[in-house]
Amino acid sequence: MPRLLTVRRVLIALTTTAALLAAGCGGGGETAAPVQAAQPAGRMVSLTVPSQKVGFTYNIDVYLPASYDASSAAYPTIYALDGDSRFDGINTRFDNFRETLRSKGTDAILVGIGGTARRLTDYNFPGATAFHDFLTTELIPLVDARFRTVQGKRMLAGISTSGNLAATALFLEATSTFSFSHFLSTEGAFWQQPDAINTLEQQMFDATRGRTIPVTLVLVRATAGTGTNATYVHDLFLRLDARRYAGLTLIETSFATGHVESDNPAFADVVGRIFP
Repeated sequence: MPRLLTVRRVLIALTTTAALLAAGCGGGGETAAPVQAAQPAGRMVSLTVPSQKVGFTYNIDVYLPASYDASSAAYPTIYALDGDSRFDGINTRFDNFRETLRSKGTDAILVGIGGTARRLTDYNFPGATAFHDFLTTELIPLVDARFRTVQGKRMLAGISTSGNLAATALFLEATSTFSFSHFLSTEGAFWQQPDAINTLEQQMFDATRGRTIPVTLVLVRATAGTGTNATYVHDLFLRLDARRYAGLTLIETSFATGHVESDNPAFADVVGRIFP
């Protein structure tokens, strides 16, 4: 009997080298570039959320797009792990993602989750189970109650160690109920917990026989320089692709950048796909 739904496989190679366009030369003089109108700034809300599941209190930053206060519409939500990290040495991950949404004029709520100092505990197993429970039973209900959200359109985004949870959250949820519809794992450090990943993925495979997985997983790898997790990311993509999970949209993208440098272009790319 033929399968009704199949995995949609997408492999896209992207580069992030920007081209510098020279001004016109010759007797005609320089041509001024068109002035781009600045995008409205939106609004920030800061929350302190104690977790009974984890036993830790998290600082949460919420960005509401400029259109939010003038509208009665509901908005999709993006949950950014490592929200208070400064991987680029300048801005927090939350600030970088907020600027991407603002510059694109994207109507989505951004939730930045602090507690980066706990990343090895919260984003890898066994601690990831309690942290995932915090996300799904404590933080998401709070955000949904306080803000106008589209409850069927949530994305979880992580990089490196937090990219582990952004991928394995899918494995956890596939055996019960999906809290997220999209999972963005950039340069996941899957080498940190291979046994947990293999076990959880096998459990997902066994539990979903004959069922569909109506979500999207984006696996991002960096291909420039040393110290990237490209091999581990691609290996997980190949494993999942071979399973032919019904209904799962499985996407792999690559960027000609270093490990940390892949984060912002990967996020901008996914935002363009999911929240055009």
